[in-house]
Order: sequence, then C-alpha cells, then structure tokens
Amino acid sequence: MDGRGGLSGDFGTGFPRSCALHRASGGFGGIAAGWRMILSAVLGLLFGAGPSLAQPAGPQRLDRADRVGTVMAIAPGRLQVRLKNTGDLWVVAAAPGATVEVIGTAAREMLMPKQFVECSVDLDDFGKVTQPIAKVIFPGGGTPGVVGNASGLADPKAKRSPGKRPAGTYLVSGFIKSVDGDEITVQVGRDRFEIPVAADAELEVATTNLTVAGVGDEVELDGEYLQKGQLIASSIKVTLTNPLMPPPAKGKGRRPAATP
Repeated sequence: MDGRGGLSGDFGTGFPRSCALHRASGGFGGIAAGWRMILSAVLGLLFGAGPSLAQPAGPQRLDRADRVGTVMAIAPGRLQVRLKNTGDLWVVAAAPGATVEVIGTAAREMLMPKQFVECSVDLDDFGKVTQPIAKVIFPGGGTPGVVGNASGLADPKAKRSPGKRPAGTYLVSGFIKSVDGDEITVQVGRDRFEIPVAADAELEVATTNLTVAGVGDEVELDGEYLQKGQLIASSIKVTLTNPLMPPPAKGKGRRPAATP
C-alpha cells in the first residue's frame, strides 16, 4: 500500500486485479431485463461476480443514509469504502458517464515542474504578470491555453509589442516549466508566463482523477447495485483529508504535508 492508499493487492476479496469497464449493448427482451443484464455484465467485469451469486430481481438504489463513507483502500478503477451509517465495506466502481469529483487543498510542494495548473493573472501591455496571484488550481491535467476578455482594460493608444495580447485578466492553463522561489514559470505554446504566487495563495485541487485520493478521505456516493457490497456509482465525490503532496520518488513513501 502506498502513502495515498494505492494497493499491491485487491482488497483481499479475490476480485481480479485489473479489469476493463465496457458499455454493454445488444438486444434484450425488455427494458428491465436489459438493464439487469447490463448491470450484471458490468459487475462481472469489475468485481468478478459469478452467475452463482444470489441477486435481487433488479438493480437497487443505494439508500440515502448510506451515501457517505470513508476511503479505506484504492486500486485501479475502484475504491474500497466503509459506509458511515452501517460500517459495512463496499467496493465502488464508476459507471460509464459517472460524475467523478476530487476536491481539496494542495501543499506548497505541489508547485513544481511538470504539474498542470490553472490560474487567473493580470497582464500588462507587454504580456508580463503585474501582481502575485492569490489562487492556483490543480485540475490533474488539461489543455494548455490562455483565455480572457480584456475589453476596456487596455489603453488603445498604449504601445504594444507585436503579437502581444492587450492588457487585462486572463486564465492561464499549462504545465509548470520551472520554479524560482515563489515564482512559477508556466509554458503555453510559445508563450512563457513568469507568475509570482502569493505566500498565502489558495492551492486548490479540483480533479476527476481518483488516484489522488487517500485512505481516510471522505466520499459521497450515489449509484445502484445488484449485490450488496458492490456499487456501480453514478456519482463519486471525494474530499481530501490532507493537502495533496507530490508523488514520492521511486522506492520512497509519500511525505506528509508540512504543518503550517
């Protein structure tokens, strides 16, 4: 088990370690029967559920009282969750098209090369950042770009270097190229932005990547099951208990976040 709850095994349940999630299709005798077959197929792929297992007549919706729990372990494509209401352990996998959200804060150490970030910056007429930023978002990846509406924010008579954007506020998304003290350099195509980050800046995690979740994180769930303990989730929301840290070097565990 790694520092964020990654597993070398499979929850000790005999479920297969790796499995592909496929959207079942084909002709079925009826809507209800078709849905049961689809859910059974998905459960079989994800959890290794065999035909000998007793199953209810149709998919059951997870009770509202059971939709909050704690992450106990993480494996590829799945979470093991202990429900707060009953204390039962469930294995949770996201259904095709499920809403997945992981939110929390990040440690200052996450401001490092190769991390993808989003931040709002104020640019002058020469494309330089004019003041430290107060917030950095870690979305876990994305498309580099610069988006903004500078209408009315620039003096139309101001001298401007060819190809530069007018002064204004822009959302910059891209990979950190380098770090120098409290200043990060973000590369977006040919553009390079040297961005000072305020000492008290908010570092926010807002991603769909479940692998950043850790043991002890709170999770909110919704979804359906054919067998208790195995949930196909239509919605998974994880709230990180501790600030997110960079991945550990090979052979080393993840360091705990520094205490402010």
